[in-house]
Amino acid sequence: MGALVVGVVLALCLFWSVGAHNRLVRLRSEVVRQWSSVDAVWLRLLVRLQGGLAARQSLVSEDEALELQALQNASDQMLEALTQARMQPLDEVVQKQVISQHLLLVSEIRLLQQQANEAIRPDLDIALNRMRQTLPAAMIPYHVAVGAYNDALVMRPASWLARRLNFKPAVRMDLTMAFN
Repeated sequence: MGALVVGVVLALCLFWSVGAHNRLVRLRSEVVRQWSSVDAVWLRLLVRLQGGLAARQSLVSEDEALELQALQNASDQMLEALTQARMQPLDEVVQKQVISQHLLLVSEIRLLQQQANEAIRPDLDIALNRMRQTLPAAMIPYHVAVGAYNDALVMRPASWLARRLNFKPAVRMDLTMAFN
């Protein structure tokens, strides 16, 4: 009788741990999937920005071309950060690098807006407005997925299993702070 009780308890623990593990993996996969949507929005915005920069380089003076090159470099660095985020999803250092590059890109656009001639300024305004309008909307499902995943990581007794399996919390990325 005692062996039967111990067997049932062990079976319940095994079923619980398998279910908890599957839930954590599913939630982590959802965060990665939602990030891929944000990544796609970013890529679309960066392709438009870089295309506009390439088209405008022939219309500006040499000094303005150097300023456009600084924006191009910031855009390239953002692409590199996004590539790293794709290769290492949910890595906290990489996610913070994406935030940092986002802030750098927006500040570079704003700086160039103040210095650019009238031919370039409308393109910069459009690029910044597209970011302001599309990124926050794309981030909403990502933030919902991050919240659900991070909540599941701290729930007891699943938090014990998450620590043993080395599940790390996802970073909530607030990209709107650059637009304020």
